[in-house]
Parts: sequence; C-alpha cells; structure tokens
Amino acid sequence: MEEELFLFAPDETPPKSDGQLPPWKVLSVEDDATYQASLSHALNGYMVKSRPIEMLTAPSATAAAELLATEDDLSVVLLDVVMEDDDAGLRLIDTIRQVLGDNALRIVLLTGQPGMAPFNDVMKRYDIDEYWNKADLSSEKLRTVVASNIRTWNAYNELDKARRGLNLLVEASKQLSRVTNIEDFCRILLNEIGQLIGMTRGGIICARSGNDASLDDLQIVSSAGVFALDNHDGAPMLKQFPDELQTLLKPLLTRAITDKQHHFSDRFSVLYFDTDKNKAHRYIIIVESEAPLSQYHINLLQVFSENVHNGFNNIVLCNRLSELAYFDPQLHIPNRAWLTRHLDNLPASERYHSVLVALNIKEFEELVLSVASPFLDGFLQQFHRKLQQRFRSQRVIARVSGSCFIVLLDSADLPSTSMMARLNHFKIVTDNIQLHAEVNVALMPLCELTAISGRELLHMMDSTLLQSQREHQLLTHYHPQYLSSILERHQLMQGLNNAIEQGRLVLMFQPKVRLSDGQVVGLEALARWRETDGSYISPAKFVPVAEMSGLINKLDLHVLHLTVSAIKQLLKAGFPMPISFNVTSSDLDDLFFMDELDSICSKEPQLLQWLEIEITESQTMQDYQHVKPLLQNLINKGIKVSIDDFGTGYSSLQHVTKLSATHLKIDKSFIDALAEEWGGEPIVDLVVRLGKRFHYAVIAEGIENASQVQALKALGCEFGQGYWFAKPMELPALLTYLTHITKGTDGHQK
Repeated sequence: MEEELFLFAPDETPPKSDGQLPPWKVLSVEDDATYQASLSHALNGYMVKSRPIEMLTAPSATAAAELLATEDDLSVVLLDVVMEDDDAGLRLIDTIRQVLGDNALRIVLLTGQPGMAPFNDVMKRYDIDEYWNKADLSSEKLRTVVASNIRTWNAYNELDKARRGLNLLVEASKQLSRVTNIEDFCRILLNEIGQLIGMTRGGIICARSGNDASLDDLQIVSSAGVFALDNHDGAPMLKQFPDELQTLLKPLLTRAITDKQHHFSDRFSVLYFDTDKNKAHRYIIIVESEAPLSQYHINLLQVFSENVHNGFNNIVLCNRLSELAYFDPQLHIPNRAWLTRHLDNLPASERYHSVLVALNIKEFEELVLSVASPFLDGFLQQFHRKLQQRFRSQRVIARVSGSCFIVLLDSADLPSTSMMARLNHFKIVTDNIQLHAEVNVALMPLCELTAISGRELLHMMDSTLLQSQREHQLLTHYHPQYLSSILERHQLMQGLNNAIEQGRLVLMFQPKVRLSDGQVVGLEALARWRETDGSYISPAKFVPVAEMSGLINKLDLHVLHLTVSAIKQLLKAGFPMPISFNVTSSDLDDLFFMDELDSICSKEPQLLQWLEIEITESQTMQDYQHVKPLLQNLINKGIKVSIDDFGTGYSSLQHVTKLSATHLKIDKSFIDALAEEWGGEPIVDLVVRLGKRFHYAVIAEGIENASQVQALKALGCEFGQGYWFAKPMELPALLTYLTHITKGTDGHQK
C-alpha cells in the first residue's frame, strides 16, 4: 500500500477512566500466536475518546465466527487474510456482512505475504475498509488505524442508533395515537417507554391527581415491571413504596411538580405532564432503571414526551367529544347514539333476554315553551329519578329525544302488568310546583330481533310510539308487522321516487259540472301512479308515504307541471276551463315549488285564470294565520283557491267571513248522508248558505246518483263532481269525453 499522506494524531492519554464508560471492543483474528500477542501488547492501555480498548482474540476464522455471534458492540476486526486455508479470511468477511448482517463493523485486513493483497473489486465486493501489510504496521501506526476506525464505527453507530430511536419514537407515537381512554393510554405508554430505554429490569408507574392536590393524592393509573400491581384501582402511589424509597422519591416528585418539568437522577426519572384543558389533571410517571439513563435515552424520552403531552390532551379532548356525542347534556345520561352503539355491541344471547321500554312525555313541547330552563332541568331530573325508582333492576336509562326515554332491562325484570299500567302517569314536584306528566309507553321485547341493528331497533321503537299516539293507546306492544310496514313504506317511497323520475306518475281528470244543466265547468287533476304492467297504485297508499318521507313537495311540483301542460292542450283543443290540483301547506313554504309557480305566473300569465289549487280544510286551519296570506297572495295573482273537504272540521267557521279562498268543496261524507233523516242535509244547507252569503262557489264532491243531484239542486248547490257524471280519466280520454258531451249527451256517465 502507498505511503499515507497523513496519519491521525493519537489521542492524548487522558486521566484514568473512572470505570463508568465501557471499553471499545476490538477483535484480532490471527493464527500466529506471536503476532497476536504483539497486537494486544501494542493496544494495551491505549485510550480512544476517554475509553480503553478491550482486545478479543480468535486463532481461526471458525473461532472468530462463533465469537462474533455472541459478542455485542464489536467496533473493529483485525483480520489475517490467510489462516487455516487461503480464503478463510474472505469467508469470515462474508459471514459478517451477509449472514450476521453487520455492515457497521470495521474490517482491517492484515497479511504477511504482499502477493496475497486483494484486488480493488474484492475490497468493494466484501466491503473491506482497510488493508495493511504486517511489515508496514508499526505500533504507532496500528494505534492510529484502530483509533480512526473506532471513530468511524462510533459515528456510524450513533447515526444508526438515532435512526432506530427515531423509528421507536414513531412507532411508540403511533401506538399511543390509537388509544382513546386513559387507562389503556397509560398502559401502552409505560410499555413504549420501556422499549425506548431498553429496560430489562426495573419498573414504571403512572399516577394522576388534580392540579392542586398533594403528593399523597397521586393515584395509580397504570404500572409495569417491578412496580406492576394486579389491581391498582386508583390506589395511592406513594404507599406502594417502602418508607426509605418514599423518602428518596418525595424530593424528586416535589421538584418535578413545582417546576412542571421532567427530572432525571441516577436511578429514578420523573416525567411530568398536565393537560391543557383547564389543567384539571396532572400525570406523573416514575421510571426506575437498573443503571443511570444515558444522554441518548434521556433525549429520546424528552422528544417522546412531546407526543405524550399531546396524547394526554387528546385523551381529554376525546373524552369531551365522547361526552358530547354519547351523553345527554342536561341529565348526563346516555343518549340515542350511546344506546345505538350499546345495542350493536350487545351479544345475541344477552339481547335475546332483553326488553326495551320507551316512555314519551306527552305535550312536552308545550312544557318547554311555558317554563324557564332551570325549571325544565329540574323537571327532567325528577322524571329520571322516578324512572330509576320504578325500574330498579334496569341496565341503562337513555334519553333518546327531548321527550322520550328508553329503559333497557332483562325481560325477567319487566314490571308486572299492573305496574306497567301505572307508568302512564307521573307526579313531578319541582320548585314546590306539582306537575302531572302523562306518558305514552311502548314495549319491545328483543328476543325476535337479535339480528337487527341498534339504529333500526330504535327506529322501530319510534314507529311503535307513533302508532300508540295515533291510536291514543297509553301502552303499546311492538308487533313484527311494524317492521314489515316500515319496509313496505320504504319500498313505496323508493318506487314513488322512481315513478316521478321515469314519468310513470300521470294525471287523471274528473269533470266538475253545473248541476242545473250538466255543463262541464272545470276539472280536478288527480295524481295516479301507473306501474309498468299498466296497473295503478292507489293514492291512498302512496300519498301518506310521500307526506311522511318528504317526497310530497317533489310530487306536487311534478303535478303542477303536468297540470300546466294539460291546460295548454285543452286550450289548443278548444276546451278552455280551469283545472284544480291538490297542494299541501308545506308546498306553500317550499321555495322550489313557489319559485316554479311564480315563474309560470310571470312567463305565462294567460294561464293563471285556468289554474286552481285545492288545499284541505284541516291543513288550512292547522296554522291559519300563517297560511292565510300565502293563499291570498295566489288569489291576488289570479289563481283560484278551493278549500277541500269543507265541513269536516268546525274550526274554519270562525274564519269563514275572511277565508282566503274562492271555492268551498263539500266533503263526500255529507253527500252520502243526504238520504238519512238526520244526515248531511243540515251541513250541506249551511255550507251552501255560507257560500252564497260570502261569495264562495260551492262544489259537492262524490255525487254517485240522481237523487243526490236532485237533493243538492233543491238546497241551492250549483256545482258538483262524482262518478254520476264521470270517473277520472287520462287526457286523451278526457278530450274524447268533452267532444262527446258537446254534441248533446245527457251529461253523466253510467
């Protein structure tokens, strides 16, 4: 090898080591015992970076391989090229690099035969760091070569250790990020700290207390190693240590809490954390290690502590979010989301023996409007206590809506029939005021519903309660047909939406006639759902579904467009007459519906005189003060307004002098009762007189025979519609009908 341009200056001989720093391990593989001894002698007592060299020797490549497999932290190998055979040294190098996977170990080849020097490609292939001829290697140069390679190995090793430490930090942080409760968080935290510092013996314990609590209030959250407890359950931390250890730890704990910082000593380290959220809790982690932590481990812990601090804050945030998501804010009891999740996680065997009891407070909305918030809170708290008293064996009581509570209990603990009957009435005393709360109760055994999701279970319970309210039943039992009814309504809803989109929702038209001469004076448009096979689905089935599902506005908007189209075709055919179609009060509040109607008014004002809407009396009177100006606005634009089913409710009589309407339609039930002695005649007579007195056109619905026509004419009713004149028909048939009657027919169908 060429003469080196420079050599590393040897390390200055430092003061004698205090024995705390471990030696550098150098391995000499040499079959010449004399030369082996000279190498050991040259390096004996030599210090590199204040650490001595420990010389290990092996007489052959085979012996060296065995030693390499058991020794850690070898930094340099001085390797004779030729030993038991010519390529023994190269095979050993291959073992180091390929089998043991050690790419950091520095390999220096030595040979006493210049002709045995390896080629450059061999040096690269086997990752050999240096090559020296034994004859050229003086003691001084040997020390320089070994020192330089130790420095290189140490730098590489520190980088690798930093990389591995970073990987440990990343993995430890990942583990912590997956946890949302404090006990699991602390347990994983202690395990990860043990991994970071390579703890093989010793212990870690985590405790918490309030921010202003004393050391004696620190309660154990988790423990590991020699501190591990089978059941800590919030035990006081300091009492788990013997008195002498308490004496040692108290000053360290006090400093950490006072400074709010980590503190490291020879044997114990104290890590301090608090939470940003009001600093309600502080956490203390005590780490006992067999030997003092190195600066490397301290650095790792300090970096990791940043993630731990964030983790504690995330736990607090998650707990708060969980509280908001799963607990009622007024009563701090489980809510609908909590109960849904609980039912989903309930084993099928346990669910089989469970029952849900729902209690819905009647007229709760009126109570909310009539009392102050503190009073309402007190009322709800008292109601919840009453439920706890009446269901002492309950598993959980959840508030699933403002007025509804659900109790989950074992079917064996279900109260008796007599006790269930008393659940409909509660006496609640709040602020010395006694209230009587009436309650609808629904009962749902889960024995046949083990495969239904929690969300669907609560949905079916809602349906059961709604059924009890509609039927005015105080106690309702869930029946399996409720589920089939829900599925049927859902299928109807989907089918109706598809029918609208695909143009299978069509209009049929029923004529309105003048009773005196049978002349057709108008038409009512009736929506019909035509199936692909030509059959029709009754509006009595799909209209209620449309109203419940929110499809009614889309349905009525579609009917509006079809009605306008029919008016145009009738005008073109020479039959100018108004067409009425049904709307709901929700249509009048629907922006899309009203915008479309306004657009028609502005773009085609000539059609307005032929456009008429019908709205039921019940919907008009439901919120009359709100609906009245909306209807009047339509009348002002030239659109006629009919009050359908007039007379079925008497609430409209007080407003009859100022109804926002142009027509009143007498309900079919009164027309059917005309032949009865004390039937519909008085009502029909009253409505006809009111119409004449206040200038409303009056139309009788559902006329089916000639006697009804004669009775209506005798009472002075001018207009009517029904099967006696014509059944509803589609537009082509209507045009044929209108053409036919204009040529002199008797004006009715039989």
